[in-house]
Amino acid sequence: MVTVRSGGENQTGMRKANRVRAEEMEAQEQTAAAWMANRFWYRKLIDFVKEGVGEGAEYVTDLVRVVLSERGCYYQFHAIPEEFSGALGSGFNYQYVGSQEGLELFARAQELVEHHDPERTPELSLLAVYDSDFDHSGAGYQYHFESGPEGDSVPIVAGHYRPGVLPLFLKLRVHSDTRVPMLGSSSGVLFFVANATDQHLIVRIPHQGLAVADLAQSPQTVFIH
Repeated sequence: MVTVRSGGENQTGMRKANRVRAEEMEAQEQTAAAWMANRFWYRKLIDFVKEGVGEGAEYVTDLVRVVLSERGCYYQFHAIPEEFSGALGSGFNYQYVGSQEGLELFARAQELVEHHDPERTPELSLLAVYDSDFDHSGAGYQYHFESGPEGDSVPIVAGHYRPGVLPLFLKLRVHSDTRVPMLGSSSGVLFFVANATDQHLIVRIPHQGLAVADLAQSPQTVFIH
C-alpha cells in the first residue's frame, strides 16, 4: 500500500524537524558558552592563587612545576596549564622521600580506591601519570568519584594501576568524614612529584569543609584543586 501525504503534512513535518534542530543548536551553544565562562573563571582563579603564592622554592620536572613559599603552594602542568592545584596560607606541609616510600604512598592511595565507601567518602579522586607523553595509551591512570545529589553516582576509571611502578606524578583528592592517615586530615589534596634522583617531593594540603575554592573567604583559606 502506498501512502500519499499532502503538502501541508510535509510542511508541518519540516517545521517540526527544523524546530528540533534549532533547539539542539541552541542547547549546544549554551553548553559551549557555559564551558567557556567556567574555563575563564578557573584561569582567573589560578592566576589569583599563583600571584598570592608569589616567588618561592621551585621544584621543576619535564612534566610539572611546583612552587612553595611562606604564602602558599601550587603545582601546574607544563603541557596542560589547567591541571593545577594550590592553596594560599601556611596550612600545608611537604617532605622529600625516596623511591620506595613513593611506591608505598601509591599503594596506599590505591588501597583507598579499592576499599572506597561512598557514604563515608563522597569524593575521592586519584590521578597517576606514568609518561609525560600524554598521547601514549598507557600514560596514566585515573579514578574519580563524586557523589551526586541523589547519591547515585558511579566512579570514572581510566587506565590501570601499576603495582611497583613509580609514577612521575600522583595526586590524591579526598573529602571524607574520617581522617585519612596519609593525608593527615579528612579532606584535602596530596600530590607527589618524582625526579631523576632518589629525592621525590610530597606536598599535603589538608583543608576543612567541601572541596571547593571560595574567594569570599579570607586569603589564608583559599584552596583550589
